[in-house]
Amino acid sequence: MGEGPRFAEKYCTFSRFFCPRVLFVFEILPPPMDQQDIIRSLSQSDLFGRLSEEELRQVAKRIKVRQFFPDEVIVWQGQPSTALFLVQQGIVAVKRILRDRESILAYLMAGNTFGEVGILENQPRSASVVALTEVDVLVLQRDDFVDMLQRHASMAIELARILGRYLIRANRRLSQESNDARLILLLSTAGNLGATSLGTLLAEQLSMLRGKSTVYLEHPDPWRALNGFQVPKGLTVYHHGNGFDILLPQGDNYLPPVTRATLLLEKIQDTYDNIVMKVDGEIDEVAETFLEHANQVIIMAPATRKGVRDLEFMQREVRKRIRTDETGVFSVINRSKEAHQELPGSEIADADLPYLPDFPAFVLPQRPNAEVPAPLQEVLDRCLERLERTNSIGIFIPTTTKGNRKTNTEPIRDKAMAFMAERFGGATCKSAEGVWHSEELGLIDEAIYIVQSYSTREALNHYLDEVILFIKNLKRELDQEAMALEVNNKLTLI
Repeated sequence: MGEGPRFAEKYCTFSRFFCPRVLFVFEILPPPMDQQDIIRSLSQSDLFGRLSEEELRQVAKRIKVRQFFPDEVIVWQGQPSTALFLVQQGIVAVKRILRDRESILAYLMAGNTFGEVGILENQPRSASVVALTEVDVLVLQRDDFVDMLQRHASMAIELARILGRYLIRANRRLSQESNDARLILLLSTAGNLGATSLGTLLAEQLSMLRGKSTVYLEHPDPWRALNGFQVPKGLTVYHHGNGFDILLPQGDNYLPPVTRATLLLEKIQDTYDNIVMKVDGEIDEVAETFLEHANQVIIMAPATRKGVRDLEFMQREVRKRIRTDETGVFSVINRSKEAHQELPGSEIADADLPYLPDFPAFVLPQRPNAEVPAPLQEVLDRCLERLERTNSIGIFIPTTTKGNRKTNTEPIRDKAMAFMAERFGGATCKSAEGVWHSEELGLIDEAIYIVQSYSTREALNHYLDEVILFIKNLKRELDQEAMALEVNNKLTLI
């Protein structure tokens, strides 16, 4: 859609010279989708992303592009499953119509597909899909899709993986309905970062604040955390004086590590309401097993340049392995050494913990209810508050009107913060620099405000359509060509 006005201008000029009466026709026709744009969209999707350039080109030849306006139904529940759809731009809602109401099952954005299950099962559509914004979708007919699966093993394998993830998530939701255990995975990118201190404090406060059973464990060296507690060898569980347990190594060394991790996870989920696990270094197969079940991932890194690079790398690796609407990610820069105090911070971190020289490395049982330094308590509070709020949603507020006229949009920013806080329980705002392309004015570089909230799945499903309507009203108020919305780290233009 971004190339539309330039396409129209080019061909309207042509039509003025040869046939002026055709001018209106060229202006209202949607611009054709460039095949390279289709190939790029296919390559960025899970289903088609493993195909070669030539294979993507073959798929692109069979693709049709369709555009939908807000509230337009893309497919109806109960219709035959005749095509696969890939969202190229915009947001759609997947809705199931029940006898007396409708239920929103999911929101899909760029890169997401729908319709594959119905094609494989040769069953009618199990839900309706409705455009929430202007939407571009790539459409592959059923026969073409089946033919592609038969021709390209990598595509069939990836589809099997996607369907496997659907099944795993469905089973996980069913198990969570009967088991309310919450898992926090704490990833430390370097040693001596204070991650054990943060982890044991989280376990302590989860136990105290929620009044539920809590366990803390570490990988790959579970004994290191216990050296400061003088725990006798031979125990399997250490009962900490501040109300939580610390799990010690188990004796099933004859089993493969992943099998031990799976059995351990099942056992502690049946025993405890809250689980805090700290992992040092890279994400190995054991950590990945826990990562698949995590409700929240906390990444800790030092304030050094290497630490910030490691944090960026770990964020990417984590997001490859989770579903961002089910698992929250919280990043902490920790100035664990005095020499780190003067180093610059990083915008990619959610929290920046200052150097705390007097705070002990462990939550000692002989210091019950010890006073926690205010900066550390603030990080703990934010981690706990985000535990149930695994979805992120952000509105980008420009500081211009009518494209490039500088204006004071602080009242708009404040209105957006109040709007988001009322619906999602809170909102934050940060300033940033943004560059965007105007069809009329070219590249525009401007300061922007990013108003962001963290939300439960239920609240996001309930309020996302209101947020989109709110952005549309702001777009008219500021006379903008488009405004940006970010949902779970995916950006779309309204």
